[in-house]
Amino acid sequence: MQHSTTIPPGGLVLITGVNGFLASHLALQLLQRGYAVKGTVRTPETASWITSAMKSHYPNAPFQAVVIPNLSAPGIMDSLLQDVSGVVYMAADTSLNPSPHEVITPGLAALQSALESAASNPSVKRFVLTSSYTAAVDTFVSPPSTTTTTITPSSWNTTSGARAWAPPPYDPPRALDVYQSLKTETEKLLWNFAREQNPAFVCNSVLPGFVIGPIVHARQRGSTAALVRAYFDDPACSQAFAWISAPWVVDVGDTALLHLAGLVEEDVRGERLLALAGRFDLQGFERAFEGIDPARSWGSKQEGKEEDKGGIQWVADTKREVAVLQRMGQGEEGFTPFLESVRRTCLEGDREWMFRSFLPEP
Repeated sequence: MQHSTTIPPGGLVLITGVNGFLASHLALQLLQRGYAVKGTVRTPETASWITSAMKSHYPNAPFQAVVIPNLSAPGIMDSLLQDVSGVVYMAADTSLNPSPHEVITPGLAALQSALESAASNPSVKRFVLTSSYTAAVDTFVSPPSTTTTTITPSSWNTTSGARAWAPPPYDPPRALDVYQSLKTETEKLLWNFAREQNPAFVCNSVLPGFVIGPIVHARQRGSTAALVRAYFDDPACSQAFAWISAPWVVDVGDTALLHLAGLVEEDVRGERLLALAGRFDLQGFERAFEGIDPARSWGSKQEGKEEDKGGIQWVADTKREVAVLQRMGQGEEGFTPFLESVRRTCLEGDREWMFRSFLPEP
């Protein structure tokens, strides 16, 4: 009989960067289902407010925030992984620093260290990496406008790395190339490690699109959801969307559930799960806003993303993900409908939150 590689309720899950927008939602999902959560943060102050946020939802749930200023330090996670059954590696440099040496190099070192620590700890059964749609597609390279390019779990971004690692100067326009390459190279590291080292744990990855949903705590920057909430709160903030290149939008709850599936579903083994739901469309957001609050108007006058990007036609094959989400209780459609996701982003979450800047949480 095959030994179970899943994690039953009561098991301890480590989440890196637990104060992040998506990570905090995953932590809440785990606590709701009876799991214990240990999360890394970089400062004592952050540990305090994220703990308060978790306890406000589940006062008696086992949650612990651990201060780790630098995840790339060799062996830093060895002691953290004692009795841990699952690791969800979510921390990443989202500072938009244009230097690959300051973003990609330490990012790879940190993941390598985490994988080695997990491999040396017999309690670890699952390792889930938060990747990105940018590891599967280079959104700055347009396919022919007359064709449809289907993104599958076999798709990889093979082009952004050359731009990211080109010789200096490292000017701000390079930042998104560096981010895309970071996500691509770290995910490749995960799969290379799994193939070459054959660890006892099962590896999975999740590739989210533009993630939206309610912001858990006022101290969070809010990641991509912050741009939506900021535009809804102030119709003059449409410029924040100008640089968005994501072809897909997805609900944060669905994305958290796909991570959860990577931890607890026996048949989800060695998979790249595409958290890619509806198509990203600025005008679609504006129509949704006006449906929520008809008394106001959002009129950017910008064309939809298809026209903006020269007729790009990317399609994501998410039949597997829909089936997994259905199994996880998300109903017949699997992914949360776009309008419901927008409504929750705008009206739910911490009402004291205010847009500050699109920067990572400290």
